[in-house]
Order: sequence, then C-alpha cells, then structure tokens
Amino acid sequence: MRKIVFAVLIGLLFLGCSSAKKDKVSKVPDYSSSAAKYMPLALGNKWTYAVNYFGSKGTVDIEIKATDGEWFLDNKGQKLKVDRRGVRDENRYLLMFPLQKESWISIIDPKTKELRKTVGVDETVTVPAGTFEGAIKVHTTVELPQSKILHSFHYFVAGVGIVKIETAIEDAKEGKLIPQTVTELKKYSINSAKN
Repeated sequence: MRKIVFAVLIGLLFLGCSSAKKDKVSKVPDYSSSAAKYMPLALGNKWTYAVNYFGSKGTVDIEIKATDGEWFLDNKGQKLKVDRRGVRDENRYLLMFPLQKESWISIIDPKTKELRKTVGVDETVTVPAGTFEGAIKVHTTVELPQSKILHSFHYFVAGVGIVKIETAIEDAKEGKLIPQTVTELKKYSINSAKN
C-alpha cells in the first residue's frame, strides 16, 4: 500500500511541477511584434551593405529567398526568425526583449561563448542609406586566445533591420581597441506583406 501511495504522490508532484512550468512559460511576455519591427522578415526583402573588411572594400547583397517553417532563409544560407523573445539565428538571439535588461549568453560551440547586451535604445546612426534615429545598439563580446576580446556592435532600426555592424579587437594586456570591420547599409527594399 505504501508503494502505491508513494507512486501516486510522485505522480502528483510531477504533474504539479509540469503545470508550474507551463504557467511560468505562459507568463513570459510575447515580444514578437516588437522584435518583428526591428528585423522585418518577408520573402523578397533586400539589403545591400557597403563592407570594409580589414581594408578590403566591397558590397554584400542579402535577400530573403525562402522559408522553412517559421525560419526565413537568405541568399547566403543564413536562417532568421522572430519569436516571443526576440530576433534569432540558428545559434543565438541577435536582439532580445525586454530591452535594457541583463546580458544574455550564447554558447556557439564548446570553446566559443558570446555575451550580448543592449547598450542603447535611441541611437542615431548615419550610413550610406541615410541617417536613422531610434536605433537599438547591441554590444557583443567574445573572448579569444592570447588575452584578446572581439567586440561587435549591431544597430537595429525599426522598419529596416540591421543598418550597421562594427567590429574591433581588444588586446586586454595592452588595453588597445583595434578596429576590424565595418558593414553599413547602402540601400534596402522591405516588402510590407508578411509571408
């Protein structure tokens, strides 16, 4: 009899924990509409960027070409989606809501950990495509070998998406920040119809 009572109690405890988890998940606010404003995803959306990678200049065209369930696939093979927490690719959240909260960590592989934080919510950014106000600025750091740290700054603009990305390497021993790459929006075409 004790075994049956014990089994029933364990079952009730499991169900209680399970429903508590569901309640906790359902209480997480849904920020998907806010996130979608800052990364408009629809078939046919296009962005052209001027790039300066270590002194080598050029342009890169990004276009949303297909969907795979809730994922949008671009012409470079990257997957993006918007969910209740923010904007993400297959490995990490690029932009997470609510804004101006704690940093978030992404484990890319056993040796690579990214630390991201929203550091600005009303930035003004000037790029070849124009001057944009109200940009969200996300700072990412990645620890590298030999006491170096990779810094990147992504600027997201409502109705446009990513307008600028800057990267720099910090030599922790010497305290120097050495600029590496700059990616700036030249032109864009956003399809207002959702797919």
